[in-house]
Amino acid sequence: MCPESAVSPRITAGHGIVPWGYCTAVLRRWSGSSGPREGNRLVLGVALPRIFGLQAIEVLIPVGDPPRNRKVPMKAFVLAGGAGTRLSPLTSYVPKGMIPIAGKPFIDYVIIYLAGHGIRNIIMLLSDEDSEVYRNHLDDGSKYGVNIGYSISPRTGTANALKDASSLIDSTFLVYYGDVLTTLDLTDMIRFHREKKATCTVALSTGVRIDYGVGRVDKDGRIEYFEEKPVIKEYPVSIGVCLCEPAVLKYCSSGSDIAANVIPTLVAKGERVYGYLTPEPHHDIGSFKQLDEVKKILKTQAKSQTKNSSKQD
Repeated sequence: MCPESAVSPRITAGHGIVPWGYCTAVLRRWSGSSGPREGNRLVLGVALPRIFGLQAIEVLIPVGDPPRNRKVPMKAFVLAGGAGTRLSPLTSYVPKGMIPIAGKPFIDYVIIYLAGHGIRNIIMLLSDEDSEVYRNHLDDGSKYGVNIGYSISPRTGTANALKDASSLIDSTFLVYYGDVLTTLDLTDMIRFHREKKATCTVALSTGVRIDYGVGRVDKDGRIEYFEEKPVIKEYPVSIGVCLCEPAVLKYCSSGSDIAANVIPTLVAKGERVYGYLTPEPHHDIGSFKQLDEVKKILKTQAKSQTKNSSKQD
């Protein structure tokens, strides 16, 4: 140890000579070719003053595995650049994802959900019209414990918004529609995607009631089956969440939509497209009716959390 002094320790990246009290710490990368090697190491060479009568010493400090052995953190791309025309005139003043619900903007629930499943790198796909509002609120994401970046593009389809951010994609990534609220087990969906070695995995819910009555008729027009607003498990509903490999980008083009164009094309081309089935329903805020439903759900959850915290206190 170096003797105490008024000079505080200071460490800089890479090679360098760093003042450390009365001592000098020499930092350099070590990449020895002999003997066992466990990642990179940092060599801390301490030149002690002559009064100690000792030679300089070196301490090998492991600083992690080489990049090629590290697991690349997954990125989530949140689609939030739509005009939200079905919520007009409300969305003429505030972007859809920034509509306040139960005390905070809707987008906060999306970020918190992703962070809860270990997603720490989030890219917001926005349009010029609303990017400033999102950036002012979300900033760099540090208040959520995540890293948030931004990709701005014209409103020329969700597939084009994703392709414009292609320089940020180098491994498996998540696409999340920013107006969706779900309790989908995203962690298990990621496991499923990797297990299947899928090119694209789409989250599908078997627990969503459709808004209409349905029937089945025979050749004579006689009704064999009728049910009002059923849950049709044979045709699960897309949640607006999918996992993709970089190969998906070659199917993205200007004016196209991920759900309407890209995914059907992937299936038609014989790519490995899988559906992750979940009984969990989902809710989006695409219309005033749906917005009211989500408000009720989140307000109920907020009240329950408040009661539970009161009991614990």
